[in-house]
Amino acid sequence: MEPLKNNKLQELLPRMVTFLILLQPLLDILSFWTDRLGMSNGITLGLRFLMLAGFGLFGFCISNRKKSYLLLAAVYLILLIGHVYACTLQGYREPVYDLTNFVRVAQMPLFAFCFITCLRRNRRCYRAIELGLIYSFWIITAALVLGVLTGTAAPTYEESGYGLVGWVTFGNSQSAILSILVPVVITLAYRQRNLPVFCLTVLAGFGQLYLLGTRLAYFSIFVTAAGIILVALLTKSIARKYLVILMAAAALCAAGIKVSPMYLNQHQYEMAMASKQSDANVMIQNAVGTKKNNKKPTEADARKGLQFVYRFYSSRMCMRFGADRVIEKYDRTSVVSEITATRRQKIMFCKLLMDEHPPISRVFGMELSRMQFHNYIYDVENDFHGIFFLFGGAGLFFMAAFLAYFIFLVLKALFTDFRKYFTVEAGAFGIAFCLTLVNAYATAGVLRRPNASFYMSVLLAVIYYLVTLRVYPPKQPEKKEKTA
Repeated sequence: MEPLKNNKLQELLPRMVTFLILLQPLLDILSFWTDRLGMSNGITLGLRFLMLAGFGLFGFCISNRKKSYLLLAAVYLILLIGHVYACTLQGYREPVYDLTNFVRVAQMPLFAFCFITCLRRNRRCYRAIELGLIYSFWIITAALVLGVLTGTAAPTYEESGYGLVGWVTFGNSQSAILSILVPVVITLAYRQRNLPVFCLTVLAGFGQLYLLGTRLAYFSIFVTAAGIILVALLTKSIARKYLVILMAAAALCAAGIKVSPMYLNQHQYEMAMASKQSDANVMIQNAVGTKKNNKKPTEADARKGLQFVYRFYSSRMCMRFGADRVIEKYDRTSVVSEITATRRQKIMFCKLLMDEHPPISRVFGMELSRMQFHNYIYDVENDFHGIFFLFGGAGLFFMAAFLAYFIFLVLKALFTDFRKYFTVEAGAFGIAFCLTLVNAYATAGVLRRPNASFYMSVLLAVIYYLVTLRVYPPKQPEKKEKTA
């Protein structure tokens, strides 16, 4: 541990860390209600930026490794200058809006640095992080229960009404947050060996993942259950009664798949896609019109049919780029589920947009406001794709390298001494980290959301602590067997 000169400040660090973590769900609730009441999100956005600036400055001031912070600042400055220059070449439309988005992406590494600094200064901050995550989980749970009881809980999917997200605005972010919190709080309850607390935690954790209704949230139930059981076996920390309860809860969720919000929403989506595909086939057939004279459709006939389908199902993109360019970008597919899939549609829009930009945009990205057309935002719904389109290959490389560093630390520790570093707690945070990466790859709910990315920064700081800072008990020497 690196002690501070100010003992009072050092003693205060654990409380401050806990407070910052439990503040996150409260800010999410505040953001939800300001949105519902028709108020600006400037209040919560301002509070988050103030917290980032204050904690970042605080971390820098108390750190003995200021060069690390200066190096991070230098990377940010290079990315920012390059991004602004690339945007200026096309004509900067809304610089404030765009730079605000830059800060959202930049916050996660900075928060991770600050939490690592706190853990260096006072290792009791690790226990404070555990408490903060537990408090956050139960605040989220309480808010959901209150929302259900008062009829104010929001559905995850507004159009179908399926899913239950509670007093939160973005379902994908909430899915990522719960994927971090649930494995951790269930493992901590398992470690405590308090049966009522464990049962209540499993019920609340799996219940929320089940009711949320996203595929990743539902998937997280089984990854969490299997992961905790595997960790218990590998660490020889086996409490059969608790593990049976965990397996039974996961089995119950599996048995209820056909009445789950996730399944019902997906089923409705597939039915809608089947209907649209049938309509598209009729459109193509009518456009080609070769039945009466039994002539073979020509290439021009086939393209005419595709143009009709694309202009109907992807009208905005065709208006912006022309039907022929859109058709070629989609490799001339006539599958409606591919043409109308929101995630793919946004990626295709940004690819077409990138084709119109100079080569430097591939290095430093494009302006966010250029992804808007006819009051619809085509900002992609996958974090890694999003970082590439917004901040180019340079931004994506930095983020990938930052995350890869922590993966390297974990692998190095496990290969060095598996028994030492693979503890129950390490297993829990490892499960959470893997689920977070999956959420970041599949959605835009982690790296570019100030709430979920905050939890990810905590996760990375804990990983760093467990493999580099934590003091483990010395190994007991193996007893030699006496020979006769």
